[in-house]
Amino acid sequence: MTEERPQHIERREQLLAVAKKIFAERGFQSTTMDDIAKEAGFTKPILYQFFQSKTELYKEIVEDIATSMIHSLSKAVSSAEAPRAKIEVAFRVYFDMVVSDTDAFRILFIHAHDGETAGELRKLETGLISFMVPYIDLSISDDHRRQLAAGVLGIAEGAAVVWLVQQEAKGWPVVAANEAERLASRSATLAWGGLRAVQQD
Repeated sequence: MTEERPQHIERREQLLAVAKKIFAERGFQSTTMDDIAKEAGFTKPILYQFFQSKTELYKEIVEDIATSMIHSLSKAVSSAEAPRAKIEVAFRVYFDMVVSDTDAFRILFIHAHDGETAGELRKLETGLISFMVPYIDLSISDDHRRQLAAGVLGIAEGAAVVWLVQQEAKGWPVVAANEAERLASRSATLAWGGLRAVQQD
C-alpha cells in the first residue's frame, strides 16, 4: 500500500493536469474522455477508475482553481491593513494567477458554461463576492456592499477576459515580468476611484 499510494496520487494529478490543458483549449463541450485519456497516455477505463464522468473531472478542476484562488487571496489580504491596500493586494494576487495560470482562467471565462457545468462559474463568483464583502469598509448596508463587491469582481473578470483574448490573438507571447502588476494597478485604480465615491443610499 505504501508503494502504490504515491503512484496513485501521481497518476491522478497527471490526469487532472492533462484534462485542465485540454478543457482550456477546447472547452467542456468539445472535450471527450477519449481525448483526455489519449493525451495522458492511458486507456479510457483507467481514466474512469479515477473519475466517474467528464462532469466530475471538470468540476474538480474548477473547485481546485477556486480553492487555490481563495487561499491565495486570504493569505495576501490578511497582511494588508488599510482598505486601499487590501483592494490593491487582492487585484495583484488575482492577476498573478491570471498571468501564471492562463489555462485556469481560459476554462473559467473564455469557454461557455452550459448544461451540466452552468453552475460552476457562478459558484466561484459567489464565493469570491462573499470573500470580498468584508473588505469593503464603508458605512452602507450589507446588500449595497455585496453589490459593490460584485462590481469590483466584474472589473477583475472583464480585464482578465480581454487580456486573455489579446494574448491568444498574439499567439501567446512571453509575458513581461511586470504584466500582472500593470494589470492589477489599472484595475485597482478604477475600483478604488469608484468605491471612494460611494455614499449611503
